[in-house]
Amino acid sequence: MSYILSLSMFPVDKGESLSGYVSKVSKIIDDSGLNYVITPMATIIESENIDSLLSIVRKGFEVLEENSNRVYANIAIDYRKSGLGRLEQKVKSLKSKI
Repeated sequence: MSYILSLSMFPVDKGESLSGYVSKVSKIIDDSGLNYVITPMATIIESENIDSLLSIVRKGFEVLEENSNRVYANIAIDYRKSGLGRLEQKVKSLKSKI
């Protein structure tokens, strides 16, 4: 099985440049050991276990709450019974049809 999580999370009370804060969430994702892709608008993470993905979201809130009064998160989850590797497969499939 495969869960793909699209996550965009940042404080909304820290001004225009937020990369310093976003990098704290990115570190949590990197430390998870899961396969992920960073895009300009979100980070896409794949796992066989939804709990590992939800744990990243929880830890992201915890780290951002330390220095912020308001945190925004946009989350989308795609589940499929097939195995891992969909991060690459979905892109290859789309590009082959263009």
